[in-house]
Amino acid sequence: MPQLETALASLAAHPGVEHVLVLGRDGLLITHTGGPGLDAETVSAMVPGIAGAASALGRAAGQGDASTIVVRLDDGVALVSVLSAEVLLAVLLRGDAGFAPLLRELSQRRGELAGLV
Repeated sequence: MPQLETALASLAAHPGVEHVLVLGRDGLLITHTGGPGLDAETVSAMVPGIAGAASALGRAAGQGDASTIVVRLDDGVALVSVLSAEVLLAVLLRGDAGFAPLLRELSQRRGELAGLV
């Protein structure tokens, strides 16, 4: 697990990142990196629904399953990345944070991150 912790710390080091969560498709939290004040288990339980709805939308539109989902919230941004059929990653950022470099890194490291879980 130390390699996973190192990889998550790298993601958490991006400007504006407040929380990084790894969870199963069943919504059960595997690990969480970030400060206090987040009910990580409740957030984890919500993420599979977002990923499932985004994939259903993609299939209905004839564009396939979702691999990355960006949700703009009132006070922040939630990124969800599908690491594998069994594992999802969620990143919560402050609303004023630019996240294009983080999206690029997630895309490039998806396989590596999946292999660490």
